[in-house]
Amino acid sequence: MKFFSDWLLLSIAALSLQPAADAASLSSYSKPWRPQFHFTPASGWMNDPNGLCFFQGSYHLFYQHSGEGLPNGGASWGHAVSKDLVHWEHCPPAITLDEKGAIWSGSAVVDRSDTSGFFGGKPGLVCIYTYMNPAEGDRQSQAIAYSADGKTFTKYQKNPVLPQLRYQPGQPDDESFRDPKVFWHAPTKRWVMVVAGGTVRIYSSPNLRDWTLESINKDINTECPDLFELPVEGVAKESRWVLSGGGRWYLLGSFDGHKFVPEGKKQPFNYGHDFYASQTWNDLSDDRRIMTTWLYNWDYNNWPTEPFSGGCMTLPYELKLRVVKDGLRIFSTPAKEVQVLRGELQSWVDKTITPGSNLLAGVCGKTLEIEAEFEVTPGAASFAFKVPRGGSNQTVIGYRFAEKKMFVTRSGRSDIKNFDRTDEEPLPPQNGCVKLHIFLDSSSVEVFGNDGAAVITDDILPDPLCDGIELFAEGGSVRLIALKAWPLQSIWHQP
Repeated sequence: MKFFSDWLLLSIAALSLQPAADAASLSSYSKPWRPQFHFTPASGWMNDPNGLCFFQGSYHLFYQHSGEGLPNGGASWGHAVSKDLVHWEHCPPAITLDEKGAIWSGSAVVDRSDTSGFFGGKPGLVCIYTYMNPAEGDRQSQAIAYSADGKTFTKYQKNPVLPQLRYQPGQPDDESFRDPKVFWHAPTKRWVMVVAGGTVRIYSSPNLRDWTLESINKDINTECPDLFELPVEGVAKESRWVLSGGGRWYLLGSFDGHKFVPEGKKQPFNYGHDFYASQTWNDLSDDRRIMTTWLYNWDYNNWPTEPFSGGCMTLPYELKLRVVKDGLRIFSTPAKEVQVLRGELQSWVDKTITPGSNLLAGVCGKTLEIEAEFEVTPGAASFAFKVPRGGSNQTVIGYRFAEKKMFVTRSGRSDIKNFDRTDEEPLPPQNGCVKLHIFLDSSSVEVFGNDGAAVITDDILPDPLCDGIELFAEGGSVRLIALKAWPLQSIWHQP
């Protein structure tokens, strides 16, 4: 018990020292490898996205946040708001740890009809999160906090609303019980929670306070679950429910408000090494399904970006369910809001890329968006981009014709576990062509193939002195149908 008390006091003290989001703290955004258009906190460590929702005219992003010297598991919910899903304003921590434990991942919903009774008949914001208590063997329970203004949050006095599994009738004494994703299920007029950290369980509630177990699927295990419905694009009145396994994979199936029934096998969301804990936004004002993911990896324990010690969010992706040769598949594309960051366009049309040449010799930049379409050329082995060109830390993004795969290779940092590697994903040509849509930030790449049929997301650590871009071909010439490139502005408005 003394260990937990000491840990709790140290954690609270460290959180109280977190810098405010003023000009001084934002100056760290100009340092090498600091993400420029991917969200990061001003300092400390971040991991899972939490509580993604739209409330009172603003997008709310909560996230696991630890201060300097705190365990990387995340001691509190950091908080940021945005008017456009791109530029973010830092807010004070929303939910901080207390005597019941550390604040782990969860979700948030807009209680429009005040089913919870917290808001005097008006709409309000309710956050649902996991308590992790090391004094009780790291066992986990679910709790709620609420806010009428989206700025200040009050923890429910009768937390937890779902106790540890050992205190639930008929449930095992498992510690893993976390990451609640909650949404309103209109057909049954109830709130639904999918929670895992191991076995997937589904609960329901009329008021966000009192929960009933609906089903258990012992064949599905994951962290950071998400459950949502997607229409089949181009097919009237047809949809599927999607169960996301932390963004590593997804299952399509049906959901009746009680039980998720999968159909088919798991499909990957992303083949990159640095893509985990995906969550989608609740309560958007349109019908889009937007997803954001932690762009980082637990392997990295010495990331060179102080006072920010690691972790960022991916771009917001729009998810669509499309009919393909093998059935139904999810396609992921950058949300249209990201286009506001574009600078002056450079473009090329109908060019031949010959081995030894570099069409992009005059293009420089550490933050770029590139859209390119290539013709499948008989005899050529591959085409690829080096981002940046030169230096000891190389990242190569390309496509191998014989294998029909796009790939990302990064090298030059043997001091970081699993950094030097190649990630690749099958990408059959479409009508004899291959498209790559690339987002290059100071320390990451996000690559979308063939309009989101394949995605690879990876952290990178390029040489800070290099900013040139190279486009090259190997094994023969390759026809470039068209290429567009834009410099991308910083979301922090740093010069």
